[in-house]
Amino acid sequence: MEIDSITLKMILSKLSRPVHISYIARYIVKNEIDVTRKIMDHLVELKLIEESQLGKEYYVRSGS
Repeated sequence: MEIDSITLKMILSKLSRPVHISYIARYIVKNEIDVTRKIMDHLVELKLIEESQLGKEYYVRSGS
């Protein structure tokens, strides 16, 4: 999956604290939640982000 650099920078800049996927889809990526879920899954595979321990579908930058 290809993610443009602007979208990647926007996502990573907002994930210093856990953020729910619905917020990421609506306000950061500005795309449907299914598309956003695929992007987030890809970023998890690349170990750039991880799912937060706060709850399901909350994401945070790796190492935060």
